[in-house]
Amino acid sequence: MPPKKRFTGSVPKKNAPVLPSVRLYRRIAGAFLGVTAVLLVVVLYLATVQATVRVWTEDETVERTFVARVVEEPQGGEDIAGAIFSMTKDGTRTFRVEGEGEEIPAKAHGPVTLHNESGTPQALIATTRLLSPEGVLFRLTSGVTVPANGTVVAEAAADQPGKEGEIAATRFTIPGLNPTRQTQVYATSEQTMVGGTVIRKAITIEDLDAAQAELVQELERQADEEWRAQISGQLDGVIMRQEVLEKKSDTEPGTEAGSFVITTSVRFTGIYYDRARLAAIAELKLREHVPEGQVLSQVAADSPTVVYNRHDEVAGTAHFDVTVSGTAVLQATADVLNKDNLVGLTAGEAEMFLENQDTIRDAAVELKPFWVRKVPRLKDHITIEIVEG
Repeated sequence: MPPKKRFTGSVPKKNAPVLPSVRLYRRIAGAFLGVTAVLLVVVLYLATVQATVRVWTEDETVERTFVARVVEEPQGGEDIAGAIFSMTKDGTRTFRVEGEGEEIPAKAHGPVTLHNESGTPQALIATTRLLSPEGVLFRLTSGVTVPANGTVVAEAAADQPGKEGEIAATRFTIPGLNPTRQTQVYATSEQTMVGGTVIRKAITIEDLDAAQAELVQELERQADEEWRAQISGQLDGVIMRQEVLEKKSDTEPGTEAGSFVITTSVRFTGIYYDRARLAAIAELKLREHVPEGQVLSQVAADSPTVVYNRHDEVAGTAHFDVTVSGTAVLQATADVLNKDNLVGLTAGEAEMFLENQDTIRDAAVELKPFWVRKVPRLKDHITIEIVEG
């Protein structure tokens, strides 16, 4: 019977733990490092990826027309303070013929200032003589009274026709007064006398109409001055209405003459209003009319335009047709600039999408870092800029 082998090793203890091998630890560490690297790449991507979208908008003209109410005592929030006047003015004026024609002598004329340096008034009749130092004689065209220690402006005309009467500004004596009085009462002119010759030609309808329009314009200016003296400077806007009641001339069309006289009678109505208030209401109306997704960038320099509609002088009200225009541009919150429209697109695709919109003239998309090829899906990493000009 062979001898039993003697056991020389150790006997493992019952239920002793099995220790993992070094290779397993290495695998776990490698997997951890790999996950960490992936997470780091993702974090770096999320932190650095950016898309900057620049758009150049297409300016759009917007216009709004509405009826504005002008009242002497505003009540509503859109009422405009105003004042309404009316009057009839008469006028007569002599017009010299202009244009090509026969040149003939005429009496030079112009305004003179009559001075009275004494303590008593001086009455001067029409045709009172005024003598220049050179001996050229003029006469007053109408009678005046020069107040004591005062002055008055009057019209004077040369006694004889011809260019000799076109004298420069000067001082006149009044030969009809005694020598002592002549030192106290005299006349001066501040400008050259004009009209020593006139053009003689056949008067046309156009000549008469132009003269009539000029006279009406002068009468309107006078009415405007009178009315503005009665109102606040805040009512700086005005619409003038005119109704010609009478117009006539002392010269028939086709008659050859060097001058003619126009006489007219016109009824004027002046409607004065607060122009700044009307402009503010017009701009508000225009803003309400701007298309959705756009914003008013400016009001046209020549806006608003105001046209008479109707008025009631008894009620103290007037209505105007007001047209206001301006320029609207795209705003950043417009639907077309919704970032959802751009995520996932390449730079070229995003630019093409934007430039196909009616309100966008040009677009440029910049992606960062250089290796990024598409607009990020994180909308807070997308910046949209509207470029002016």
